[in-house]
Amino acid sequence: PWTASWFGLGIGHRKHASHVQEGMHARAGALQSARGFLKRLHRVGRKKSGMAASNSEDVHGLVSLSDGMTLASTVERLGSFEELSEMPSPSAFVKPKSILYDLDGKQHRWDLVESHSSVGAILYHKTLDALVLVRQFRPAVYAGACRQAKKEGRQRPPYSVGFTYELCAGILDKDELSLAEVAAEEVAEECGYAIPASKLSKVSSYMSAIGISGTRQTFFYGEIDESMRINNGGGVKHDGEAIQVLALPLAKSREFLYDDSLPKSAGLMFALLWLLHER
Repeated sequence: PWTASWFGLGIGHRKHASHVQEGMHARAGALQSARGFLKRLHRVGRKKSGMAASNSEDVHGLVSLSDGMTLASTVERLGSFEELSEMPSPSAFVKPKSILYDLDGKQHRWDLVESHSSVGAILYHKTLDALVLVRQFRPAVYAGACRQAKKEGRQRPPYSVGFTYELCAGILDKDELSLAEVAAEEVAEECGYAIPASKLSKVSSYMSAIGISGTRQTFFYGEIDESMRINNGGGVKHDGEAIQVLALPLAKSREFLYDDSLPKSAGLMFALLWLLHER
């Protein structure tokens, strides 16, 4: 019998500033990235007949800004997948707990998970008139699909169902950095663009996973172009990240937003609605 499995924690790993530091010393590389970007511009809107939506960057006008990083290339890197009934060791990112509280003189128990709050970056690409977003494999999403398939007596689904469209985002696990500085660091690591924290404007925040963790995600807005490119993005590989950077033309954002066949994070949906309202 097959089992669903974990490929990393899928909740968020500690980030490193190495991409920022390396990129700042490699500004000359921005020119080469810009040349590649111009080539990608010629592919925007070009349809590949017969390609499934889940494997295509062309759906809803999406264009990849990542050289060599695709859904297919990440799937090839995935191996075994096993869901464990218990954590084999304490986690630095989540801590299961139970709360006892009184209501109307009666004691109640609530089970929850202590986890980190986070930031998200709403990135507007001025040249493309597009929202820059990311797509990556989420073990928790895939594990849920595996459990559902098993319940219904179906075979284990392909790894592609575990990929989601999201905002560039990251957890708040560095007390020495401001929220805007963490967001800027995430933009460099995941998307490959250097944007100063001073150029990121706070939009709003919301409470996420209110039933199990009650963490807060804070959104920042920033504008980028290819002159700010410092690396290819993709996240921190040794932390199990394999992130593809995509550009969604704002002209196509409404149809993308309401396409229920494409799994999206709540933060991304908020960003799209905010951009449609503000721009």
